[in-house]
Amino acid sequence: MSIAKPLVIQHPRVNIQTKKRVVKRVVRNVRVQAALPDPDLTNSALFQLTSWVLPMTIAGRLLKMEYPEIGVGLIALGITKTILESGGIIHY
Repeated sequence: MSIAKPLVIQHPRVNIQTKKRVVKRVVRNVRVQAALPDPDLTNSALFQLTSWVLPMTIAGRLLKMEYPEIGVGLIALGITKTILESGGIIHY
């Protein structure tokens, strides 16, 4: 009997998605307080960078110093300037 009847294999239906649905969210205005440093601190850091860090780095490289040596010197200068400013000896 099974030889006379052909076997019919039923495959599950496969739905092909033609368009992807995009869920659009409504954009709301939200006030966000930026986590930026104090403007005086930013101005002071920029002043320090342009007034002595870059020139000292360039001068150190011209004197054939390596970057670690220049870094140690710049850190020593920074600590010294911070101590002198906190003691009220220099102002910048």
